[in-house]
Amino acid sequence: MKKIFVPVLLLLMVISTLGVQAQTKSKLEQDLEDFRTWMNRRVNQGDSITRAEWPTVKEEFRARTQSLDRSSSQMNEASKQEYGELKNQYQEWEAEKEERYGQPLSRETAVTWERRLAGTNKIGSLKASQLRGTFVRFMENVRAQRTDWSLRDWDYAEHVYLQLNDRKQQVLSQMTNSDKMKVAALQVEFNTLRKSRDAKDRYNQMREQR
Repeated sequence: MKKIFVPVLLLLMVISTLGVQAQTKSKLEQDLEDFRTWMNRRVNQGDSITRAEWPTVKEEFRARTQSLDRSSSQMNEASKQEYGELKNQYQEWEAEKEERYGQPLSRETAVTWERRLAGTNKIGSLKASQLRGTFVRFMENVRAQRTDWSLRDWDYAEHVYLQLNDRKQQVLSQMTNSDKMKVAALQVEFNTLRKSRDAKDRYNQMREQR
C-alpha cells in the first residue's frame, strides 16, 4: 500500500503546486493587463487631468504597482520589459505634471481670483439661494476673460471653481431642482472650456517640437 500511496501523494502535491503557480501567473498577468489599461486611459487624458485630480492619479499608480513590484521576479522577460517601459512612461509623465502642479498656488493671489471671478472671497459662507447667481457670474467672467489666460491662470480659475463646487455640495439639499440643473450645466461648461484650452496648448507644444 505504501508503494502505491507515496507516488499518488507526490503526484497530488505536484498538481497542487502547479495549480498554485498557474493561479499566481494568471493573477500576475491580470494585474499587468489592468495596469496597462489604466496607463493607457490616464495618459490619453493628457492635460485634461486637473490639479485637484492629480494626487489621486499618483496614489492610483502606487497602489497598482505595489503588488506588481513584489511579484516582478516571477514575470517572464517580455512582461518584465513591458512593465519597465510602462513605469518609465509614467515617470516621464509624472515629471511633466509635477512641473506644473508641484508649485502651490499663492493664497493671496487665490483670494484675488475669487473676488475677480465669483465676486466674493467668502465662498464658504454662500447660502443655497446664492449659489446659482454666483455660478452664473463666475462663468460670465470665465467666458469674458479666458482668451488671454495662461495655464497658471487656469489653475487659479479652477481653484475658484472647486471652492464653489465644495460649497454646492455642502448646501445641495437646500437648493431647488432648477438651481441644481443650472449649476450642473455651468460646471460642465467650465470643464469643457478648461480641457479645450489644455488640449490646444498640448497641440501647439507638439507642433513646436517637430
